[in-house]
Amino acid sequence: MLILFRHNLKARIIEAHTGFSVPPARVGQLLDEHKDALWGERSYRGGITGGDGKLTSDRRSLFERYSDRFLLGSGTWMNERWFGYDTIFKEYRNGSCRFPSSRRRIASENALRLFGLQARN
Repeated sequence: MLILFRHNLKARIIEAHTGFSVPPARVGQLLDEHKDALWGERSYRGGITGGDGKLTSDRRSLFERYSDRFLLGSGTWMNERWFGYDTIFKEYRNGSCRFPSSRRRIASENALRLFGLQARN
């Protein structure tokens, strides 16, 4: 990612599965360093929730602090997931963003803003 930024100073990057192998503190540092260029993607994956199924405190803090720069994404790493994609994504929108202050931004508003789109009624 850093190589891409050096290659193109105007690049905008959405990091898939943000923080998959990078601690939240480092993700925050990168988001601070690349304010207008780096976006995070909040998709289903292990390692961001505790044994109780809730976001870990460090992940929750990251998503809340940078709620204007995270997008809700999804992964279909196996074909079977396509058959339930609508249901899976509704779960992501409704359940995986369990912090009301930033839920709407992460679930839809940020993507609309980033891609210059209008919400459909």
